[in-house]
Amino acid sequence: MKYFFIIILLLFISITAQDVDFEGYGAAGFKFYDREPLIEYNQETYYEGKLQAEIKYNKKIKAQLDFRGNSADNYVALREFSIKLEFFKKLYFKIGNIKKPFGYEQLINREELYTVDRSLVNDKISEIGYGDRSVSIMAYHENDKDEKDFPYSYYFYFFKNNSLFHGALTRLSYHNNDFIYSVNYMFQQKGGNNPITANGFGVDFAIEKKEFNSSLQLFYVQDPEEGIRRELQNLDNSVYSTGATFTASYTFEYDKEFLKGIEPLLLVGFFSPDAEFTNFHIIQTVIGANFYVDKDIRFRLNGDLRFTKSRFNNEYSIQGSRFIFEVQASF
Repeated sequence: MKYFFIIILLLFISITAQDVDFEGYGAAGFKFYDREPLIEYNQETYYEGKLQAEIKYNKKIKAQLDFRGNSADNYVALREFSIKLEFFKKLYFKIGNIKKPFGYEQLINREELYTVDRSLVNDKISEIGYGDRSVSIMAYHENDKDEKDFPYSYYFYFFKNNSLFHGALTRLSYHNNDFIYSVNYMFQQKGGNNPITANGFGVDFAIEKKEFNSSLQLFYVQDPEEGIRRELQNLDNSVYSTGATFTASYTFEYDKEFLKGIEPLLLVGFFSPDAEFTNFHIIQTVIGANFYVDKDIRFRLNGDLRFTKSRFNNEYSIQGSRFIFEVQASF
């Protein structure tokens, strides 16, 4: 029934809207983990997909519907709905359940990542509110490389969700040809029986060339969930996490019938849940490659090695490390 509803909805959009563009991806693969098989499976197969419709009503008003499905949930769900208003040349507005632009990685769609999954650092800070999506109003401008008179991008983002959290976020970027320099600040506040205010800071640097892409991200973010737990124990509720990621990829182009390009990649990350005890941390190293049989179809290999040191082990553990093989087709 739910699939039938989605088909009817998309048909209705196609008929009533002036112009509709569809895009998305499908992916399937295998993941092999270094973990105890008696507690959790050490291998899994998966598939997932995205179907996004961008509806153009006129030159100034657009809407977006983003549907996602995967083998873990085994159903299709509406991930994002938003309205985009383009009434001013350098000032657009977006309203809906939209992504928080905190960090360079958050601006990249899943199907455009060089690695199969997002970095561990991105996952960790998203878990404590500095990522994912919320019902929001965003004022923004995204730089176009041909726009030499205004080499800036900016985002002002205001959100409210159903877990008593609300807040604001800003991101400012300076574009110098293929180089991008950015800063982030985010404020979030929780009401209710255990109110708390948290702040997050980020800086990043990126290079975007045709063959070579690289980024460096640094984060210093307050953990509101851990802060509440410590406050209930009459401890200081100001707990900051630190994180950093570096990524690099280079594309070698070929003109073979079944090989159009090879893209080796590297990701190195560091995350410490408490900046006062950085000896407890996780180091992530991803080495891999993407093999393009078409510009929109690629086979992907990722070796994701994770070194974890916590209060419960004196030496590094590599549990949670994994090897991933995936095939992905975008459209």
